[in-house]
Amino acid sequence: MVKVIATDLDGTLFYPKKRYRMICRKTKKFLQRFIDDGGKLVLVSGRNKAIEAKFRKKTGIDADLIGCNGSVIIEKSQVIKSTSFNKESLKKILFDIRRDYDPPMVLLMSKRRNLVYTRTDVSHMTNLAYFLWRISNGTYRDPFVRSDRVYYEELETGEVYKAMVLFGVTKKRIIQAREVTALLNKQYPDAEFSWINQMIEISPKGCTKKDGLEFYLDYNKIPRDNVVVVGDSGNDISMFDAWKEQSFCMEHGRPEVKAHAAHVIKNFYDLEDYLYPLEEK
Repeated sequence: MVKVIATDLDGTLFYPKKRYRMICRKTKKFLQRFIDDGGKLVLVSGRNKAIEAKFRKKTGIDADLIGCNGSVIIEKSQVIKSTSFNKESLKKILFDIRRDYDPPMVLLMSKRRNLVYTRTDVSHMTNLAYFLWRISNGTYRDPFVRSDRVYYEELETGEVYKAMVLFGVTKKRIIQAREVTALLNKQYPDAEFSWINQMIEISPKGCTKKDGLEFYLDYNKIPRDNVVVVGDSGNDISMFDAWKEQSFCMEHGRPEVKAHAAHVIKNFYDLEDYLYPLEEK
């Protein structure tokens, strides 16, 4: 019996994108049916904790959150677990990556805020481009502080849950990001590295979506075979591998990701056909 739907957000539950409603009506109707039947929705995301309250406000649906790829876990709007980086370890990792690969952007997600660091000087045109990009994200946009000074302050004194390193949007840079992810996992065994197309996500050791979901299920005494997992990108692979027969990948996911899932669906609401077979409707 499926009691929990554990789902990624961007490209999964947030697909197709509805920049004002957040999720489409068919998905909302399906989720409400599932919750009314006693099921639980768990958001398993690379995003930080602010998305939990925003999701509830925009959709009217209650959901718990496993955020920052398992570094922060929220149940009923209360943090029940959080894990931050060892500061010296994270500083070394980011220093080495910037020295060896010169990425155009690094993002930090911490207990206090989300931050952006860029290798370029802050100019009026850069700020305008960044502002327009954020506006284009509509209701999905997260609050970010774009300040190199605050970025370094957070590295020194903050509790950082996750880092993201942008390699670039060209095909060559996306391939490089995938290859570098494998190298970093070998080079730094005290951290977790996930390939997300043009970016590499970095989490503290033991903080993957799989680890976060396992903690959440055990905390709530929910059998691990009572969950389905849904995603579309590299940081979802840990869930796909752990819940192989109960894993669903979005059709638009990369082939390397879909290979890890048992099922492929086009839209999130297609899950209804699996959870509510025709003969039961």
